[in-house]
Amino acid sequence: MSVPLQVFMRYDDAAVVEEFSQTPVRSRPDEQLVAQAQSGDVDAFEELVRRYRNDVYALSYHFLRNREEAWDLSQEVFIKAYRSIGGFRGESGFKTWLMRITSNQCKDHLKKRRVMVVDLGEEDTEQFAGDEPNAGEQVDARELGRAIDKAVNSLPEIHRTAFVLREYQDLSYQEMADVMQCNIGTVMSRLHHARKKLQQALRDMGVLEGRNHGN
Repeated sequence: MSVPLQVFMRYDDAAVVEEFSQTPVRSRPDEQLVAQAQSGDVDAFEELVRRYRNDVYALSYHFLRNREEAWDLSQEVFIKAYRSIGGFRGESGFKTWLMRITSNQCKDHLKKRRVMVVDLGEEDTEQFAGDEPNAGEQVDARELGRAIDKAVNSLPEIHRTAFVLREYQDLSYQEMADVMQCNIGTVMSRLHHARKKLQQALRDMGVLEGRNHGN
């Protein structure tokens, strides 16, 4: 299945991306869009891109820790999804299928790169909710954001994947199992270990109070 030129152009155009983000309309269910895309309807696939672009980018970024690489890989994910959508059988949800492609693409990319880039600069910080925080509170929030980001990144890949899919992508255990290609028990075990390791990492950094491991 060839990829129409407009899929690249519309996805890569910053102005259009901004427009997409402002109009998150879900007028048609995923199942209908997928069926139409499988029949060659490019507009239907583009609506799926608009619907899940942020999810794909977020998961890519949590793996790669680099915005440009995450953006590039996100485009590769949708290109692969477009070429493979004819083989989508609906055994899982479209989002789950797409997250599995994203996860596999990220793992392949990291194997090639072999070194994970950790960018803890200003672009990694988030504005925490609050009523006009003062400068000191903003600094504390940025420092906490960096610490959490660093702790998550320090997790082994299987534990980090479980944590990100659950806490950032809000997937169910079954959806996580489909993405990670394991059973639900394994998912729950990995998530449990991820949370324990994350708590310990934050304690070691002095961010989280409590007994250090072994004390």
